[in-house]
Amino acid sequence: MRIFDSQRERLRGAGTGIVARSSLTNLGAQGGALASVTVASLLVARFGGPTVVGEYALFRVLPWLFGVVFSVGLPTASAFFLAGEHAEDRDLRPTLILMAVVGASVGAVVWMGCAGAFHALFFRHVPMPVIIIMALCVMTQLLTVTAKGCCQGSHDIAGANLVIVAEELWFVVCFPAVVILGHLQSIGAVAAGLIGSGMLATGTGVVRLVRIGFFDDLGRPSAALARRIAAFGGRGQFGNLLWLTNLRFDFILLGALAGPAVLGVYSIASKFAELMRLAPTALNYVLYPRFAQLGRERAARFSRSLFRKALLLTVALTPLVALVALFGPHLLYGAAFAGAVTPAEIIILGLSVEGAAAVASAYLLGTGRPGLNSLGMGVGAVLTVGLDVALIPHYGALGGAITSAVVYATTTVTLSLIASRLAARDLGGTHARLERAVVGADTALRRVIDVVVATVGLVLAAPAMAVIALAVRATSPGPALYRQLRVGRGGRPFVLFKFRSMVVGAERLGGYLTQRDDPRVTTVGRILRATKLDELPQLLNIVRGDMTLVGPRPEVPYFVRWYRPEELAVLSVRPGLTGWGQIVYPGDHVNGRGDRPEVESHYLVHQLHQKLLLDLAYLRRRGLWADLAIMAKTLGVVVRNARQALLRTRGAPRSAPGL
Repeated sequence: MRIFDSQRERLRGAGTGIVARSSLTNLGAQGGALASVTVASLLVARFGGPTVVGEYALFRVLPWLFGVVFSVGLPTASAFFLAGEHAEDRDLRPTLILMAVVGASVGAVVWMGCAGAFHALFFRHVPMPVIIIMALCVMTQLLTVTAKGCCQGSHDIAGANLVIVAEELWFVVCFPAVVILGHLQSIGAVAAGLIGSGMLATGTGVVRLVRIGFFDDLGRPSAALARRIAAFGGRGQFGNLLWLTNLRFDFILLGALAGPAVLGVYSIASKFAELMRLAPTALNYVLYPRFAQLGRERAARFSRSLFRKALLLTVALTPLVALVALFGPHLLYGAAFAGAVTPAEIIILGLSVEGAAAVASAYLLGTGRPGLNSLGMGVGAVLTVGLDVALIPHYGALGGAITSAVVYATTTVTLSLIASRLAARDLGGTHARLERAVVGADTALRRVIDVVVATVGLVLAAPAMAVIALAVRATSPGPALYRQLRVGRGGRPFVLFKFRSMVVGAERLGGYLTQRDDPRVTTVGRILRATKLDELPQLLNIVRGDMTLVGPRPEVPYFVRWYRPEELAVLSVRPGLTGWGQIVYPGDHVNGRGDRPEVESHYLVHQLHQKLLLDLAYLRRRGLWADLAIMAKTLGVVVRNARQALLRTRGAPRSAPGL
């Protein structure tokens, strides 16, 4: 134990205050691993073409998934317990060793039990014995990632880096040796290469742990400690599984629905897109045990100092990686993989804000909150399953890429907002009061999120928007888009875009407010207003910087003159695509009917100030939960109004703002 303690203290001291250097060395390791994977996939592609590349991708993903499932979160938990307050417990290390061995054995047995299902679903042309023997990869995957976690938690970043590179580099050595010396063909050579490289990677991790004294002066495995490790790991495990769902569900679905050839092309697209993950992954890997060592208050201060830098780093890297992905697949892999370019570019866009997620996730895990990290991952997992199932059957690899981009951006938003609120709480005192004071303000992170989400939304909605524009033009004379002056942040006017839902010149005929069954509303316009599809062009306003996703709805200048002094605070932020005022007072929700002055008077007395009161209350508690609640409520309002629009009979007319 003394040998291991002294070695660990030396490694810990070597890393103090030099996260940048540790991150750079880990970045080099991640880059070396990715380079090895690229060479490996290139060898397999030249050896067997897209079909064998697809089978190779599945043989890499599925055993890895089994290893994570049956580890009970061991890689994450081992780093946390070894870096934190349990580090001095002699029983910790033997407990971790026993849990790794048991988890690997159980995972291998379950894999063999599932071999028949895998053969029918994914590997129809792969011999059954090959699938069964891949159970060895389940064991080596779990043992290797646990060894990495133990090095990481022991502050041996150099050792963790060595294992990161070794687990990918060994395949580059083993695969050609198997082909040349073993005279194996097709997927059999790939499987043998994966098994051999997995064993060597596990051996590399074990040798490194021996070298730092990890196995010296061991105690006895502790059932109580194992329960604590499993409890922590289980909370984090859920996040790991959700992260894997985000990361690899598209692989599994493509393999099952589109076949290994399409999956092979998509896997190459993912390889190029994952260049974006190198820097944030390295940062997360180094920060996680560092935050566990620092404690919550110091970790909160440290995470805040790094957050914007990490975000700007990945934003700045996006054009460079996109350029590499534009030419790389064809140059390296040949014309058969030219279809990887478009999916790669789409995924890169979604990863442009990944730096923020790296810091946020490291902070949540390092401060002992794996459950909240899992919650953040869960938002992305729900989107992954839904969008993949909806898009992949129709669009194949392109659908998987769109899903990945949306999920990466959404997960980053969720993790960042959770970490930001908790960091404010951990800092306490003046810092917490300051956070509460500025929580309603627009931030650089919110702006980046707006641009990413709105851009992805425009890409996804482009076909529907084209159909809507044609329908508007075909059913009513005039342009498809309606432009109206609205008041934005700081009282500055901007032009708001909507699909035209009323006749041309509607404002001159009846003012700014509409009534239910207003004769100025067109037939198509009634459907658009009920479903809020007329608001889709405002994604352009978000990209331009006029608006944000969630915030007070923008008002026409005519009514801003009636704002009370305290209500002008809503103009301190960008107006939103949706907000509480929009939910409580939707399009045709205000009673009253009459001529223009009477309708306007009713709006000013019974609705305007009530909406502003809701918007001010929102700004005082603006954050993750408020925004998610508004988005969920907005969806409910849209569904309800759309249903009512279909079933509504002609009734008493009512008035509401907006054209």
